[in-house]
This record gives sequence, C-alpha cells and structure tokens, in this order.
Amino acid sequence: MEKKKVYAVATAHLDTVWRWNLATTIKEYLPNTLEQNFNLIEKYPNYRFNFEGAFRYALAEEYYPKHFEYLKELIKSGKWNVAGSSYENGDVNIPSPEALFRNIIYGNGYFKEKFGKESCDIFLPDCFGFGYALPSIMKHAGLKGFTTQKLSWGSAYGVPFDLGIWKGVDGSEVYACLNAKSYCYKFSGDIRGDISVIDKITQNAFESGIPQTLHLYGTGDYGGSPTEESVQAIEESVAKNGSSDFEVVSAASDEFFRDLEKMPKSETAGLKTWNNELVMTSHGAGSYTSRAMNKRLNAQNETIADITEKMCTVANENGVYNYPKDNLDRAWKRVIQHQFHDDITGTGNMDVYIDGQSDYYASISEFETELDGAAGAISNELNTSFVTECGVMVYNPSPFRRKNAVKAHIKLVHNSTFIKVLDANGKEVPSQIINKSGKEFDIIFIADVSPLGYSVYDVLPADKACGIKTDLIPSLHSLENEKYRVIFNKNGDIATVIDKVNGINVLEAPIKMAGLSDVGELPYPAWEMRKKDLDKEPEFFANTPEFEIVEAGPARIAVKISRELDHSTIEQIVSLESGGEFIRVENFVDWKNRRTLLKAVFPFSCYNKTACYDLGLGVIKRENNCEKLYEVPAQKWADITAGSGKYGVSVFSDCKYGWDKPSSNTLRLTCLHTPVGAFTKATRQDLMDLGRNNFAFGIYSHKGSFANGTQRQSEIFQKPLIAYQVSSRREGSLESGYSFMSINNENAILRCCKLAEDGSGIVIRINEGSGETLKNVEVSFAKNIVEANECDATELKLNIAKFNGTTLSLNLAPYEIKTFKIKLEQAEKKGRENFKKLDLEYNSKGFTRNEDMRNVILQGSGCSLPAELCPQSFVAGGICYKMPNTAAPHDVMVARGQTIELPKSMTKLYIVAASTLGDREATFYIDGREKALNIAAMTEHYGNWDMAGLDIKAQHKNAPIAFEFTHTHHPEGDIPNGKAYFFKYEIDIRNAKTLTLPEDNRIIILAMTAVKKFSTAKRATGLTDEIPSSDYSFGDIPPIDKLIDKAEFITIRAGKIKDQQNGGKGKGFKRDNLITNIIRSYTKSEW
Repeated sequence: MEKKKVYAVATAHLDTVWRWNLATTIKEYLPNTLEQNFNLIEKYPNYRFNFEGAFRYALAEEYYPKHFEYLKELIKSGKWNVAGSSYENGDVNIPSPEALFRNIIYGNGYFKEKFGKESCDIFLPDCFGFGYALPSIMKHAGLKGFTTQKLSWGSAYGVPFDLGIWKGVDGSEVYACLNAKSYCYKFSGDIRGDISVIDKITQNAFESGIPQTLHLYGTGDYGGSPTEESVQAIEESVAKNGSSDFEVVSAASDEFFRDLEKMPKSETAGLKTWNNELVMTSHGAGSYTSRAMNKRLNAQNETIADITEKMCTVANENGVYNYPKDNLDRAWKRVIQHQFHDDITGTGNMDVYIDGQSDYYASISEFETELDGAAGAISNELNTSFVTECGVMVYNPSPFRRKNAVKAHIKLVHNSTFIKVLDANGKEVPSQIINKSGKEFDIIFIADVSPLGYSVYDVLPADKACGIKTDLIPSLHSLENEKYRVIFNKNGDIATVIDKVNGINVLEAPIKMAGLSDVGELPYPAWEMRKKDLDKEPEFFANTPEFEIVEAGPARIAVKISRELDHSTIEQIVSLESGGEFIRVENFVDWKNRRTLLKAVFPFSCYNKTACYDLGLGVIKRENNCEKLYEVPAQKWADITAGSGKYGVSVFSDCKYGWDKPSSNTLRLTCLHTPVGAFTKATRQDLMDLGRNNFAFGIYSHKGSFANGTQRQSEIFQKPLIAYQVSSRREGSLESGYSFMSINNENAILRCCKLAEDGSGIVIRINEGSGETLKNVEVSFAKNIVEANECDATELKLNIAKFNGTTLSLNLAPYEIKTFKIKLEQAEKKGRENFKKLDLEYNSKGFTRNEDMRNVILQGSGCSLPAELCPQSFVAGGICYKMPNTAAPHDVMVARGQTIELPKSMTKLYIVAASTLGDREATFYIDGREKALNIAAMTEHYGNWDMAGLDIKAQHKNAPIAFEFTHTHHPEGDIPNGKAYFFKYEIDIRNAKTLTLPEDNRIIILAMTAVKKFSTAKRATGLTDEIPSSDYSFGDIPPIDKLIDKAEFITIRAGKIKDQQNGGKGKGFKRDNLITNIIRSYTKSEW
C-alpha cells in the first residue's frame, strides 16, 4: 500500500463576472489576487499557488505587464502553477463539445506559449454539474484528471467517491477527485490532524487501497489568497515530512493525477469507477434556461463559427484565401469568455449580460466577415458562365448531399413581377417569392448541393409564378408534404401529425405551450427549479389564435399562428419544405409574465420510460422525472423511441437546453424561466427574460431508434443552406456541384474542419453518433491526400492514419471521437484581388502609451486609444489595412472636409472609421457624388437585446467591426474592458478620382484600403435574428408578492448562508432551517 499522502492545493477561485462585471475584476480582484499571492510566495518557501483560466493570465498580461513578467518567473520556478488547462473555467453543460475542445486548446496553448508549461487537469471547483461527455472530451485532449467540490451542493447522484475513475460516454477514463472540499477551506496547525483530511484519506484507503487525497484550501469568488494561517499550516506540515510516514505535499492542481499515472496498474486497479453523468439537482436545473437570449447568441456563434471555419478551409485549400486563424481564434475566445460558469448560466448581474450580448454580436461580426470574405474568394473560382441575370451560389456546410429550401435576398438587373430559378443545366427548380420591393426580392427555392460544397443557380425574370407541382399542400389550418400531414386545432395547437411514409400517428394529444408556476428557490432564483413547481398542472396555455398563411409556394409552406399567453403573446411559424423530413416551428414570444415557466409540451404516441438526450458528443439515456432528476440538460435534441423499438420521435432545439420527461410519452422543452426571487437589485432575476424572445424547435419522426436519421436531420435543422448573390458570366475552375469533402456514413458526424493549429494542413474531428460500431467509414476529399495522421484534440500525433488517394478510412467505436491532421495536394495559388493601402495624412493625436496617457483625449470621447494594442497592419475579410504610426505627432484622421486622391483602376474603397459621440449621419463625396453613411459610435455596445431590468431595448450597429481595442486610456489610467470599436465602411469608387470627407470632427478614420474586386459576392441569407423595432415598451409588468419583491436583502442573505452551508463553513452549527439562519445571521458578524 502507498504511504499516506495529502496533496494540499492552494487556490483562489476568481469569478471573472458574477455580482460584479469584468471591469471590477480587472481593477480590483485580479491585482489583489496577484499581489497577495506574490507576498505569500516571497514569505513562505513551500507555498505553491494554483490559478485557473488562461483568460485571467491574458488580462494580467494586458493590464499589469510588470506583474506579468514577475508571474512568468514564479511559474518557471514552480511557485505558481497554471491550473485547469482551459482558457476559461466555464460551464460544461451548455457549451458545445467543440467549444470545450477549443477552451482546452486555447488554454493550454496560451500556457505553453507564454510560460512553456501546460496542465493536465480540468479544475472546476464551482461549476453547476458535469456532463457524461466531459471525461471523453478530457481524454481526447490528452488530460489526466478532473477536480471539483461542487457535487456536495446537491448532485443528482450524490458524491460517488473522493478519489476514483470517471468513465465517459465513449468509454474513455480519467482520474477524478470529486470531493476536493471547499476552495475557501482553512487549515490551522499540522494538517495531518485535520478531520477533513483524515476522513478523506481513510475513505480512499478503505475503498481503493490508496490512502491519499487531494484537498483544496484558499478563498473564492472574489479571488485573493488563502489565509496566512492556512499557508503557515502547510509550511509547518511540509517541514515535518522527513520525520513522518504521512506526507504533506504543497501541490499543483494536477500533481496528484500525474503521480497516479506513474503508479503500477496493480495499485490503481482498486479505484472505484463512475460511469455516468454528474449533473446537479440543486444549483443547476434553472441555469440551463436562464438569460435565454444570451444562450441563443452563444448557440448562434458556435454554429456560425463552424460554417465559417469550413468555408475558410475550402477557400484556403483552393489557394484563393488565406485562412484567418488569428481572427477566428479571437472571435472564439470572446465567446468562450462568456461561457464562464456565472455568465452563460444566467446567474450574474444584468450588466454582465449586456456586456456579453455586445461581445457575442462582435464575434458574430468577426465570423461573418471571414465567412463572406472566403465565400467571395470561392465565388471568383466558380463557373457562372451560364448565368444570364442573377447568379446565386448556395453553400452546403454539411458533409453529405442536401436538397433543401434556401432563402435568399437578391436584386435583379431587370424589374419583374415574377422570377424563375434555373440550375447549371438550365432546369427550373421549385421557387417562390415571399417579398418584393422594386428589383429586390426575398425568395425561397429548392437547392441540390453536394457535400461541403457549392451549387450555382440563375435567377431570372419570369412572366408567371413558378408552376412546378411539388408535394406541398397548404391551408389555413393544415400543412402537408410527402412525409407529413400537420393539422391545427381551434386553439392553434399542432393537434395531429401523421407520418405518411412510416404510417405513424405521431401525437397522442396536441403540442401545447404551457405556463407553469415558477416560485423557484429564494436563495438562488436563476440557478434552481423546484420539482413541486414542475409537478403542478399548468396555470395557462397559449390560446385565442389567429391563423395566416405566410408561405404557399412549391418550395416551402408555412402558417403563422398568433396567440395570447396570459399577459404575453406568441407567434409561431410552422413550416414544411418540399421533401422535408421534419416540421419546423419558429417561436417569437413577447414575454411579460413574472413568476412563470414556459414549457413546450410534446405528448407523443410512443411510450418508453427512458428517453435519449443529445450530449453533442454521444447520447445519454434518462428515465422519467424523479426526485433528483426532473430538469436535465441536452445539446440539440431529445428522443422517445417506443419500447417496442418500432418507431420514435425526436424534438430538435436550436438554443434551449433544459428538458424534462413527466411521463413515458411526454417530453417538455423549457423555453423561458422567470422565477419569483430577484437575488439582488443588480441581478433582478425576477425580471429575467421579460421582453422579446426567439427560438425554434422541430419534430422528426423515424422508424426504429434515433440512429435512423436523427443526427442528420438535426444537422440540417441547425445549419441551413446559405446563399450568396454572385457575379454572372464568369469562367471558373470550379464547376457548380463542387464538393470539398464528404463522409459516407451519416452517423459519422463531422464536428469540425479547420486549419491545423500550427498551420500545416487541415484538421477534421469526427464523432460516432448512433451508439453503434461503424466500420469502413470513408472521408473523401476533392484532392489527393499527401499525409494523414490521427491525433488527439490538441493535435498531438498518435499514429499514422489509413488513406488511399483522396480517401481517408477509419473505424469508430460507439460515440468515439477521432481527430485527424491531413495534408492535401497543395493548390496552385490563384489570382487574388488587388488592393492598395492608402497613406493617410493624419491630422490629430488619438493614441497614447501607458506612460503618457494623461496628455490626450480623442475628440471629446473621454478617452484615448491604446498604442500598445495598435498593430502596424491587420487583415479582416481578406483585406489588409495599414494602421497609424502611434509614435508620430499625429496618428488619427479627423474628418474635416479633406479631399483624398484615389488610386486608379480600383472598384471599392474600405474605410476603418468610428464616431466619438453617438452614431452620426455623414455624407462623403465621390467625385462630387453623395454617399451617405451612418458612422457608428466607437465606445457604445455593438449590439444588445432586451433587458427589462435596465429598460434597455434591442439595438445593433449597422456596420461590421473592422478592429476592436479591448481597452482604452484615460488620464487617470486604463479604462478596463472599455472597448473601442472601429467599423468597416464600403464605398463604390469605380472610375472615381477623389473622395471628400464630411466636415465632422467627431468622425475618426484610422485606415483606408482600395480594392479591385473580381466579384460582387454578397450574402443573401441571414444567419441571426433581425433586430426588432426600438419602438417597444416592456409595459405594465404584473406585480409579484410585495414581501418577496422588496426583501432583496433577505434574498441575498439567504444565498450567502446557502453558500456557507454548502461550502462547509460554520462547523458545529445546525443549518437546516433557512429562515432561522437568515434571522440569526444578523446577530453574528462572521460564520
């Protein structure tokens, strides 16, 4: 038996946001954490400190460069340990598995780049439950162990062990310390006598024969450091190691796992194994839904990131576009920053979510800029010689052929009442007009597109509407295609769904939108849901419908049902497309109900006490609601398959993560969660999600289990075909129907396709999605494979992959994940668009250095721009811009009516500009011709959605972001998280000689680049929600119980006591009566 040993792990858990915003963390909590631990390290030779989250280190590098240099020395010496492997210690239920992989890649990647070290653990002391896929993700990323203390707060499965092995959904195994004790734990004296340490050592010795444990101590939430008494206790305990058979290790967070890995297998064979998820009952169930629109923006970012990386990979491999790795990484990191466990979960202050929305929109802008840049480059190579009027390129981001409806906004050369759409062979395809304004049309047509490929269509004027007969039959109260007949009842519910192909009556009762009482838990309103609330009958349903046929063509049909939801309203657009395999329901809710939970109720005709839930990487089976599991997370779908196995029904969700199963034939999707409690005045969780909310769900029926099409149809539901209007009559090397890559099995799911981290080749990640062994999976490329290696998620080579010609061959075990790094035949570099970076005559000072920021305020903006964040040049959307020399006397151009000579033979001018005071209408002159632009404010939020508690309504800047400064300067110092955006504006300069600027000294210009464009590719399909009107009122919100509403101090005090109870403070005091404890808390200053 190994000797007794305790790994004492010093930590200071720092919430980057929660009841404070990021600026507060930067100004107060981060420097406090650095300086307090610097002092302890200098004073105590054996003190070793652990700090998780590369994002916090990046903040230190940005705001405290001197501290950061000293930090590097401490890390090199081993006194300070990087912990947790991740960029941000985020939630692990809502982010996609691919986002979790990127979190690890960026986290350890930063640690390695800056410090030459990596950690091998996931360190999540404060997250709200842990999914079954997490061990699989960790193992595939080369990590060894997992640590948490959170399960003691209310795990649905208890705490399975202190030390053991956690097995993931694909069978992968990692070490786990599941009862590491509170990160606020305090030691005194020789810790060999600490009762908690003794208990853990004894338990592990008895259960596994290993008398060792990991024990946290330190502080939490606000950062800081362990108490000096605790550090002294460790110092004294370590000093006695030489005379004791009980070793105390002042440890790194991953040290125990590294040592376990070195033990003989015979000694670790007795470790207990947990083969399941570790989700929470308490402190988790509500967080799957809270702050719904932020979760929607996160989901949209994850989807757009995926389709953008694929598009950029194709363009790069065809030699027409340089893969914009830095830009995509920056956008990803911005998203991951907000996947922090007190951010994406909906538990923080309202201003946290306003900041988050702005960042989400900024990342969407950055992703879309690169998506559109790469699409334009590809369109230059597509053969559009057959196009006579309006070319439309349709992009399929899936690795299988698709024939689906695509929506496009196009502009014809010639006006017409009707249109027709022809494919590359001149054959007309089903199409319809849904809106028309002059020569501009919103159209829908059926596109047939190759796997991860492109098809080109010609949209022409026509003398009549498309007359192609398809399988679609619309009416005011029913919809029908080849597969489904959908019937609405007089209440506006989907009452009947007949699967004609499989002979299934899908529903036992109508699908309802139900409002349930949402009293919730007083201490933690956003975090929690109560089973007693979910068990009650709904208080109301959507009713009083108005029906309207909104689409009735041969490509897609749709009915809009507008209804009341108590004080709220809901519009649902139910649609079927020609040949479609699922029913899509778009939901637009104007939510005005407090203390209410909105659920979509799906009572199917198939019965099974067990349902399958998508994990994003694998699937988990759960039974009907029980006392510990009554609200559970899932990624993109859930499914009930009849106990006979004959048939089943899947429900797709585009941005909702909370589900329950009250009976053997019913799934419920949680849509909105507005509990009674406010938590604090700054969080106002009782007003959560009031305002406008959008989400979609889908219904897909299938023979047999979910393995028969659910994964494929979910992919189609989540990632629509995307259309671009492109140049016509161009000869190109790529024919319509070009496919970059395909996979021959729909249950071999492509999770990512991107440039390798080191830039040498492409990386694809493939996951088995049916729970069955897949043999002879073939991944085929458009070009020959030169080299292929199987690697882990961090792209460390594992072995040589099997390939022949253009095809990679592999086998997959159930739910297995594999990553491959592949080099294809190098493409010949194609002609690129010519550009000219203009040398501007700057006329004012706008940048300052850290040491002289007192000297400048930029044109009344209240700040100056940080010279340390200004590069010499940057590239966005394939266009290169030259930035100012910030050391020069003048480094910004203030618009004062200057006339600028334009380079010859250029067609477009791109201007990087912003306003220092509000959005400003400005008129530019191109050879005297007016061009009106709205120049956006540089220091305002880029975009927001409704926030009732702050009376903020949805808004969005009207221009893409060209460059972001992550902080600004002020005479008194940095403005932390005080972002300044500069935006991209496009002006047509064909045959023009001069540009005259407006006379407006609030408009600042940093750069201009002129481009000779080959094509005029313009995205015709929207990827996000349209920003609703600002002419909106939150209205009179029905009041809630005054005692609850006014007793904010009680709410937050209850939360503090619950923290103390769950965290193991207040030893020896009974804490089973919350109200009594609240009262008693006012008579005791410290617990």
